[in-house]
Amino acid sequence: MPEGYKSILDQYWKLRKSKRLAEAELLLHEGLAQHRPGSFDYRVLQANLADAMLQKGDLGGARETALSVLAEDPDQATALTVLGMVALSRKEYPEAIENLKKANELFPSGYRAGRLARSYELQGDFEKALAVLRQALQHNPRDGFLLRQYSKLEPKAASGASSTAAKGHQPAPVASAALEEDDYFLYAEQMRARLNDLAPSLAAAELQKVIKVGNRKDNPYLHLLLADINRRAGHEETALESYQRAHELDAQNVLALSQYLFALRRAGHREEAWPLLKELLSMRPDDVTAKSSLLKDARELNREEEAALFMEELLEKYPERKELFGAIRKLRGSTGQIGDGKDED
Repeated sequence: MPEGYKSILDQYWKLRKSKRLAEAELLLHEGLAQHRPGSFDYRVLQANLADAMLQKGDLGGARETALSVLAEDPDQATALTVLGMVALSRKEYPEAIENLKKANELFPSGYRAGRLARSYELQGDFEKALAVLRQALQHNPRDGFLLRQYSKLEPKAASGASSTAAKGHQPAPVASAALEEDDYFLYAEQMRARLNDLAPSLAAAELQKVIKVGNRKDNPYLHLLLADINRRAGHEETALESYQRAHELDAQNVLALSQYLFALRRAGHREEAWPLLKELLSMRPDDVTAKSSLLKDARELNREEEAALFMEELLEKYPERKELFGAIRKLRGSTGQIGDGKDED
């Protein structure tokens, strides 16, 4: 009986992670020999073979293999990602953007969003790059790679805007009717760009005026933006109020939930943050920061058993999250200690 493609992929990614690329490629070739050409399993393995070639630096082979997969399945996200990465390596930015954008729309991930943003950046479209990163950070607000990429890119975009203004192209006024008010997220991002050059205290004052007009007060992203600006101004309590308002307006918004609960924790309100931590992990069991925070707070609030039972519920809901076993062991350790909240290897 042929070995299941999922088992082969698990082995491949372990080899890839340890940089044993020749073994990884051989493993995929052997796996392909066990599966029927044209089948779903075969295409998945073949797409990962293209990825293996890319990792080895064989751009031509990676591209040809990815195109072969896409000829049969145009929506194969791994093959699209490989094709985009090859184009990015060759400085063919329009092709990189086309393929990475489609791959990220099909199966969003921090990695794909980051590479798509990088493609826009290298093409000179800083604002589009920032928009991609902001959208990705809505779903992965604690992604260190995305946060670092954003923090490096934002000054470049600001510098480009300043350069444009210096040439006589002044930005539109803050309350411009051209902004897309019906699209809450887009409107908030456009507003962020308009306020970018103002000092945090002035930006907060301007945004407070904007939010009071019409249905803008119901836009959770504007309240998130106001909270972020107030944090930069050093007004943590005011920021907490805005994060709370954003969460009240859209309880299913992962970014609003995450920002609100961590603002509560920073303010020392761990009891209030506790149910929100559980809610966030129910929505995103892969959120390492939330899990670490839950472990620490369980110790401080004397809720180890409640946390362990909650982790067991998560494991039933997400059986693939094997790392939850480690969290349960920490919570039910013989010493009763949770440790420092870091993940197990």
